[in-house]
Amino acid sequence: MAKISQIPGLKLSQNIALTPQLIQAIKLFELNNIELEDYINKEIIDNPFLEKDDEVNEEDLEENFFAENQTNQISIEDEIQISNKESPIDDETNIFDVNYNSENSEITNFLEETLSFKKSLNENLIDQVNLNFRDDLDKKVAFLLIEKLENNGYLKISITEFSSDINISEDIIYKVLSKLKKFEPVGIFSQSLEECILSQLEEMQMTNKSIVKLVNNLEILATGNIKKLSKICETDENQIFKMLKIIRRCNPRPLTLYDEHIDDIKEPDVIVKKYKSKWVVELNENTLPRVLVNTGYYEELASKNLSKEDKDYLSSRYASGKWILKALEQRAATILRVSREIVKQQNLFLDQGLAYMKPMILKDIAKELNLHESTISRITNSKEIDTPRGVYSLKFFFSKAISNEGSEDISSQVVKTKIKELIDNETLKTLSDIKLKNLLVDNGIKIARRTITKYREEMHIPSSFERKKLKRLDI
Repeated sequence: MAKISQIPGLKLSQNIALTPQLIQAIKLFELNNIELEDYINKEIIDNPFLEKDDEVNEEDLEENFFAENQTNQISIEDEIQISNKESPIDDETNIFDVNYNSENSEITNFLEETLSFKKSLNENLIDQVNLNFRDDLDKKVAFLLIEKLENNGYLKISITEFSSDINISEDIIYKVLSKLKKFEPVGIFSQSLEECILSQLEEMQMTNKSIVKLVNNLEILATGNIKKLSKICETDENQIFKMLKIIRRCNPRPLTLYDEHIDDIKEPDVIVKKYKSKWVVELNENTLPRVLVNTGYYEELASKNLSKEDKDYLSSRYASGKWILKALEQRAATILRVSREIVKQQNLFLDQGLAYMKPMILKDIAKELNLHESTISRITNSKEIDTPRGVYSLKFFFSKAISNEGSEDISSQVVKTKIKELIDNETLKTLSDIKLKNLLVDNGIKIARRTITKYREEMHIPSSFERKKLKRLDI
């Protein structure tokens, strides 16, 4: 029988205390400029010494953008070394440092796997390309076709001219395009209104000879000649009106939902421009809140004959204001460093387009900047960057790696492809997310069940229960 005894001893361990200030610093890193504005407004209400600094000269900002960035491009490595030595938040920045050991942290892993961001149209299409194409040439053609899309989702280019421009055969282009036309949202890459409507009708399983003829004679429909349409469609007028109701359920502009999302997009946090053949990066001064601490007001009040309690309150509020100022400086400096490194790594994308996107994970940027991966994740999760190729989430430039036993890490896109293949090969007995996880683990891919669920939902694949119901209905 084991004996229980109490033996005095000493044990050394290192722990990071999450002080209120440290929690506040983490929160500031996660906010975008618009959210930061709201946060600062609330702090100003609570702190009598914090003030907005709204006196910004726009002409000076425009001049400083290029002058400052020209200097930064010349000595960016020096700046990074200086930034690593300086610590505006004093001793409480260790959580942002690469030396902070959290490899086995459940909280960090959970945050990394569950943080999400709104995807733009381009990001959504790129995900689908990576999922559905394996051949590098096909992917390149797909990316180039994405760049030719019109705002309404149609592809109105001459395939012959496009083929000549990129020096790739029309057969390959048509083969890629036929796959692209099956992408979400339904109807995208259509080359005519008729094709767009028919693709949506096929998706709804509402096609028949009569409705196809009706869609192919929209110009007659526009004249209101129902009798003529009845003859063409070989049906009566009542059926024509019923088919019209079905057609009205189709969306003639496949990107309507993305149009609504675009209207909601706030101004970007970071701006990238080309200056003298070099890419320069700057924070968006239009949305970046500027704050001052009114030292004169604090000194005036502190000099008065006040009670100890009042003086302690004023002192704590003044110290809090100064700390917020330092935390904002640290946030701005880190966002700028991370953004510049991302642009440095993805300059081929900026120069030549989607076909030249470089695979990259959070660890790559963290290693270059000597920061912890969780810091990169917080910085990139909610920030947007304005480039000549469009506005993107900073998270867009990363492809998360999944651990693969016995070889190098594999991309999340590869894992999604494997999940889709397993589900596509299901019988009436569908695979739950736990079974999918076990199958992937058997293949050497370590992945959490919640990550399987997340990837499945991103691919718009129903749950195993819903899939089983659909199979029974032969849908």
